[in-house]
Amino acid sequence: MFRYFSSEEKIIDDIVKIEGTDVNHLKNTLRAKIDDEVSVVTDKCEYIANIINFENDSIVCKIKIKTDKNNEANIHITLCQGLPKQAKMEDIIQQNVELGVKSFIPLITERTVVKLNDKSRELKKLDRWRKIAHESSKQSKRNIIPEVEDILAVNELIARLKNENAKIIVPYELEGNKTMREALNKNNLDKNDKYYVIIGPEGGFDEKEIKKFQEAGAQIVTLGKRILRTETAGLVASTIILYEHDEMNA
Repeated sequence: MFRYFSSEEKIIDDIVKIEGTDVNHLKNTLRAKIDDEVSVVTDKCEYIANIINFENDSIVCKIKIKTDKNNEANIHITLCQGLPKQAKMEDIIQQNVELGVKSFIPLITERTVVKLNDKSRELKKLDRWRKIAHESSKQSKRNIIPEVEDILAVNELIARLKNENAKIIVPYELEGNKTMREALNKNNLDKNDKYYVIIGPEGGFDEKEIKKFQEAGAQIVTLGKRILRTETAGLVASTIILYEHDEMNA
């Protein structure tokens, strides 16, 4: 069933309009017809609706069932990902959206190999990543589309973190002692519902960057004896956080 993301405010008297690129997809790709069912999801619940009219730039639907189904985790994880080479960022976004990560910050670090030297190229990348987040949200039956924020440099991220009331987790290959479980501290899990997971690019973080993260209040952790690829590390760290919060149960 086609899945459309909306907000509660846009549902008026059980009527909701499908707008944007989804209109063309429904009309011309899926060949939707009057009375066809669609799923309309908000951050609170899911509705089943029937198409009742086709307008020039929208499709009008009538809500018939409210399911109260919410597939979102109760915690908010932002994955700050050091930009990897090639198309790895696309896989990182896709897989972490499926997992339940709620937002992404692409990160330029000291050892980032990828160089986005002009604004138009950067905007094209962001547009592509946001489309992947949108499509992955539909596929994995999310209630929200995770945000892919603008690209930040490490110093910009650190300035932001200093004003955030969140737990900051930085997996680092040279940290041999503190585990994720120790950093999360099971006794205080109920006090933490917002997390930043910060992952370095292929070459990892520079030591000076790690010191800056520590000064901003980050927990520097190990993910085990084996070295993980940059596209694996964020997925593993976020999975552990969700598991410890009992968010991986069916």
